[in-house]
Amino acid sequence: MLHPLRAAGHGLPGALLLAMATIAACSRTPGEGPAARADGSVGEAGAAEQAGQPAAPLVVMSATAEPAAVAPGSTLTLLWTFRPAPGWHLYGNVRNDSGFAPRQRLKLPAGWEAGPLQWPAPARHVAAGDILDHVYEGEFVLLQDVRVASDAAPGALPLRAHWEWLACREACVPGQDSLSVTVNVVPGARSTGAPTGRLAAARARLPQPLPAGLVQVAMDGQTARITRTDGGAGNLVFVPAVDCGELADVLREGVGTTLSLRLVPEDGHVGPLRGLLIVDGTETGAYALDVPAVPWTGSQIVTTPTGG
Repeated sequence: MLHPLRAAGHGLPGALLLAMATIAACSRTPGEGPAARADGSVGEAGAAEQAGQPAAPLVVMSATAEPAAVAPGSTLTLLWTFRPAPGWHLYGNVRNDSGFAPRQRLKLPAGWEAGPLQWPAPARHVAAGDILDHVYEGEFVLLQDVRVASDAAPGALPLRAHWEWLACREACVPGQDSLSVTVNVVPGARSTGAPTGRLAAARARLPQPLPAGLVQVAMDGQTARITRTDGGAGNLVFVPAVDCGELADVLREGVGTTLSLRLVPEDGHVGPLRGLLIVDGTETGAYALDVPAVPWTGSQIVTTPTGG
């Protein structure tokens, strides 16, 4: 059965979701501050602020560029680092019942081009009332590739971004920050090769293409059945993408040693089944899963891709 918040929020514009979240969570305009609980009390940050003490930020952001020196026409990677306060979480860029993922407005010099944000897999989070979200607790890094204009003039250039987010614990607090990253354009600058350090660690946390032989997906009428074929015994967790087909009960059906995910038919089809498949084992991995929409009658076996 569809959760009321899930049914109401699916497909709404981002601006409306932001308004709904702000009103429902704490009735405040963006900007961190004390958020009231249902009983009228406030969290630790709010209590400190009311007592005249400066409240510690709930989210600390930082940004770096690798490499810091780039040639015209080359590509660099921006690392956007988020550090929520202990006990607080931010939301993944997937389907959630309540909160919204961090959002960015990036300002680039003329001729520069930015790719999409690259997100690590969030963790499943179930709150009272069967509210299912997918969140980040502790530090996480979003990556973003930027192509330098081929005619970029030499010198130091700032890349500016404004961010908005919703941080939650017992209450939710909208926050925002503006950051600037300086990039040096140096004709003839060369890449240092394979990523190392923080960039390599952040790339290692990104979801990977689904390898051959790991799972089998069978579309049987309205149900997608996912079973492991690698001999492993750990749980499977399905995290639906924002544009995944509607699922009947992902809260209860989205985790298990095998998955049977019931999809809601739309226009004579079910699906697509699109999102992340988290596979527990000796080393837990997250993989991109994308099964096209199919007619909801009959059965179709979808084999895993050969890798990529």
